[in-house]
Amino acid sequence: MLDRGVDRVPVSRPGFVSRFVTAVIRLVAPVVALCAAFALSFALRDMPVPGLAALAEIDPLLDPSDWMNQGFLVLPVVFFILNLTSRRYGAALTLTASFITWVVMGGAVLVALREGLIGDFQEEIAPYAVAASFVGAMAVAQLVNILLFDWLRGIPWWKAPFLAAFAGGMVFAVAFNTRPALVWDAALGGRLAVEGAIHFSWALAQLLPTLMLRRTIRPLPGFGGA
Repeated sequence: MLDRGVDRVPVSRPGFVSRFVTAVIRLVAPVVALCAAFALSFALRDMPVPGLAALAEIDPLLDPSDWMNQGFLVLPVVFFILNLTSRRYGAALTLTASFITWVVMGGAVLVALREGLIGDFQEEIAPYAVAASFVGAMAVAQLVNILLFDWLRGIPWWKAPFLAAFAGGMVFAVAFNTRPALVWDAALGGRLAVEGAIHFSWALAQLLPTLMLRRTIRPLPGFGGA
């Protein structure tokens, strides 16, 4: 039955300032986590990975000893962070967090160059062509990861995080390793095979912490579960 003679208080939507402040607060944790993941990967770039000789014994083309490092093994955690952010806040805010992360890291590099903390970018960071290829490949990989997660989220819960992380990693591997400066040969095929195995393993392994965090990191209203 309808209520009669009762004044209903209209529900007002939050204003622009309130929504903006809320979005900024929500962006802090993902941006800090992404910056930390990239910083850790960069810090470990000169650390070798032990036990690579076994791959060379299987096939010399699979020998990653001349390019593999611990920083590379840490890098896929970026996709894990993106998956958790997408689960909680959706694709729009996750894309914003990714963009802001690049702005923050680029600004930090520029400040370090201006203050003399970095003497020569190409010596202490990477050659310009390699740095540009890395940023471009990782940006595209993040975009694929975010959009694929948003498209696949639902039941079964593992489908979106697994496929999004694996696809993002493979897009990065292919885009970065097939840049024009490299020779397309059997060695490149071996490297892509090794990187594919790493990204597959990462995508599979991150399902365990994702499962453990599902009760803590729940989707906000309006976003389906994943």
